[in-house]
Amino acid sequence: MEKISINDLVNEVISDLPREILIYVAQNLKVDALEKNEIIEYFKNEVSHYSAKVQKKVINCTGTLLHTNLGRSQIDTDYSGESTNIEFDLFNQKRGIRNEFLNELMNLLLNSEDACFVNNNASSLYITLKTLKDEFEINSVIISRGEIIEIGGSYRLPEIIQETGLNMIEIGTTNKTRLKDYQKALENNEKSLILKVHRSNYSIEGFTEDVDIKELRSLADKNDALLLHDIGSGLVISRKFLEKENISIFNSEPTIQESLEDGSDLVMFSGDKLFGSVQSGIIAGNQRIIKKIKDSPLFRTYRCSPFTLYELQETTIKYVSKRELEIPVWKMISLKYEDLYKRAEEISKVIKFDHSIVDDYSIMGGGTMPDKKILSPVIKIDMLSNEHLLKNLILNSLPIIPRTSKEKIVIDLRSTHKKNDEIIKSFFLSQ
Repeated sequence: MEKISINDLVNEVISDLPREILIYVAQNLKVDALEKNEIIEYFKNEVSHYSAKVQKKVINCTGTLLHTNLGRSQIDTDYSGESTNIEFDLFNQKRGIRNEFLNELMNLLLNSEDACFVNNNASSLYITLKTLKDEFEINSVIISRGEIIEIGGSYRLPEIIQETGLNMIEIGTTNKTRLKDYQKALENNEKSLILKVHRSNYSIEGFTEDVDIKELRSLADKNDALLLHDIGSGLVISRKFLEKENISIFNSEPTIQESLEDGSDLVMFSGDKLFGSVQSGIIAGNQRIIKKIKDSPLFRTYRCSPFTLYELQETTIKYVSKRELEIPVWKMISLKYEDLYKRAEEISKVIKFDHSIVDDYSIMGGGTMPDKKILSPVIKIDMLSNEHLLKNLILNSLPIIPRTSKEKIVIDLRSTHKKNDEIIKSFFLSQ
């Protein structure tokens, strides 16, 4: 690059990126045919591109409360990153048992015999099935065709089952599976288990039939079979809380406690969906099976970090202590329309572009309850007459991520903390 030196080119930009990264970007530019000023502009554009890749805080104004691309459940953390007593017994001053308090806390919340924690819910299912195959000589998994799911990131249930070495026995049809279908499969396949999977990211309605956990428990007992329930979405909130807050969208959503009470041997769910914590997988239920999972050689490969376990502990404490509104996702779900409207009005006062406050709907997201919506007032801004506004929002020093609809930029405040309103106002004041 003879038209401008690397150092001079790097000095042309103001960036928070390490100088070493800027030099790397400059050295790898393909600019032989460009003039000096063109090289500088091209370099600035590449630096902006790299800056946008850096993981950083963003303000979620999409109205999707569990936005998978934005990290799903939001958390308020006070984790310092310093040393913790994760495996040290402070009382006896010796090596302790990992997760001992969290285990007891989770069992108290779920009314389960035991629990364990892995890095996501796909891991929960895989390590459970693999352990049952290796330790309990299970060779087949019976599952309804209407529950053979795929979720984001190309996670396909049949592929996970195949990786465990178990056979997958499909029963029923997409829309109808009856108790006799399970019975026939159990009769024809010795050493098989029943896996029920909650359809959290899609729904089947109309001419349908399903078998509930209580019926499956009775059948499993008659055939000496295990019953697993992959709920995924992770609803543990009490029905009393939902009634008190006048929240009805979860009326037909199964809770982890209800599944265990109805007879599931094990329940598996995500920590970063409706549970409202960090990415993790939680397995709860039968103590004998959980112990086998914890003793599995695979378990250490899926073991959670101290940060993850700390956040799971803090979230579980809030549930047990009836402080659910301190969990961000439940705070957002519970926000009153009137309070959101007042926030939108305050931001509206500083927006210079054509806009309006209208009624729209927030959604859960994260592969959870796709057919349920929450009424919310939103700010809609004309995008056609402000062609650079969307880019400016997203590339702001603290990115503000809206959604778009019919050539409108939509600012939905239900999915962000009130403390971020001043940042949003400052952005619009600068435009």
